[in-house]
Amino acid sequence: MASGHQRSLLATSPVDVVSSDRHTVKPWLDARLGLSPPAPDMVKDGFALIGGRVEVIGGRAVPALVYRHREHLITLVAEPQNAGAVTDPVDLSEGGFSLVQWSDGAFSYWAISDMERPELDDFVARFRAAVVPG
Repeated sequence: MASGHQRSLLATSPVDVVSSDRHTVKPWLDARLGLSPPAPDMVKDGFALIGGRVEVIGGRAVPALVYRHREHLITLVAEPQNAGAVTDPVDLSEGGFSLVQWSDGAFSYWAISDMERPELDDFVARFRAAVVPG
């Protein structure tokens, strides 16, 4: 899972669509994949959306959002689920990167970054709170 994040750090640009506006990123992803995950504005929390890209996971194209926190990038891969289970965040690591995986029933999310674990956990908590309806 971390290989896509690592590739993006080596590329000319870590995103395919460069925009801090979710009203640009979400339609761009939807036009290519037929779906897009929530993309909350989290600038006030210190996490700025910088764009999105298409990742390929297990031969399947899935949306990925990219946020910036200080000098670190966070790739948020959102694999669609068909009435999937809701799961709490699980901390993992792979190839020197911190990962957090959870599901909200609609998407299975993977947050990947080289930032310290507490900062990535903070991002995940704020993202989850921002996408809760109501």
